[in-house]
Amino acid sequence: FTLVTSIFVAYFFLIVRSPRKLEYLHAIDEAMSRTLQSSELPKISILIPAYNEEKVVEKKLRDIAAMQYPHDKREVLLIDDCSTDETRAIAERAFRELGLAGKVIKNSRRTGVNGCYNRGLKESTGDLIATTDADVMVDHEALLKSVKVLDAMRDVGGVTSRMVPMSPARTTAVRIERSYRDFYDTMCVAESAMHSTFPGYTTFALVRRSAFPPIPVEYGCSDGNISLAIIRKGLRYICVPTIFFYEPIVESLREQLRQKVRRGARQIQSAWANKDILFSRECGAFGNAVFPLRLLMMIVSPLLSLVGCVAILVALAHVSIYWVLALTLFLLVLYGGSRLGLSKLSLLWSLVVHQCYLLVGLLLSGRKRSVWRPVQRSSIIGRS
Repeated sequence: FTLVTSIFVAYFFLIVRSPRKLEYLHAIDEAMSRTLQSSELPKISILIPAYNEEKVVEKKLRDIAAMQYPHDKREVLLIDDCSTDETRAIAERAFRELGLAGKVIKNSRRTGVNGCYNRGLKESTGDLIATTDADVMVDHEALLKSVKVLDAMRDVGGVTSRMVPMSPARTTAVRIERSYRDFYDTMCVAESAMHSTFPGYTTFALVRRSAFPPIPVEYGCSDGNISLAIIRKGLRYICVPTIFFYEPIVESLREQLRQKVRRGARQIQSAWANKDILFSRECGAFGNAVFPLRLLMMIVSPLLSLVGCVAILVALAHVSIYWVLALTLFLLVLYGGSRLGLSKLSLLWSLVVHQCYLLVGLLLSGRKRSVWRPVQRSSIIGRS
């Protein structure tokens, strides 16, 4: 556990507490203050993978139509991944009613999110590629804000955003997610100040077309594959703290386990496939500091935590069963504190739970798979 603690302490002082953060935030503020004429704005292709999204697809397209960006400078490509419900019909009707430029693309077979992005990229015509999910709503200024950043910061190949978790429930799963997202978004911004963040969110991202790569279909997460491909090109991939998307989150621990294990496994696949970035001069501070620490946190830390837990339980059981009961009581107090909303205990409990999710994800990271069953999320879709 000393080694695990050392990894997180090193990350906190080297990345989160880096003095570069203030300089980075100032650069973002300067980019946002710029005024761009309509003639200066590039064309954007918005890619939306969709599978059985009949309940939300119309609202999603209406949200896209309301975004503050010239209609003649954007196209919307919704990639229907062989939905078995009315997703395609509803989307096509919404395209006509809203007058959206673009089309619905029908896959001949299910390819998963990664395959949908590959298909959308081939049929897109924009100078910039925006990615977003069918069941999330996005800040209506997100496109314009992202374009301003890319225009001002020429070494940036892609921009990602921050997540606002949406759920009316007060379940343990929701508390864990809210606490973790606050910490994770802090990580994303701090890493961006150093160089780049990984993996960010394709839930909303805007990427230069020249930096948008074909994505491996059967392994790796879309956001991890895209962010690392951008960084490999010598560009930066940054999280802008003033751009948000609103995502419904799972409300049961069972669904959260399934979602987090899948995400963890695919993030580890993306990271491991790009392990040669480690200490690469071309990747600057990301290759020398951010990525090594992230690999330690994703792969080494969960393994060390498991070994430490087993060793402690064996040692305590050897001394006295009462020590095992005392440890159990401590975990219950930690869990109870998180339920009461005590911020420090909530974050600590959330980190412990996510280490467990990563451990299971690590064990399953050898599997290649392009599609999976969607998780059951909150019924609330949109802004609070």
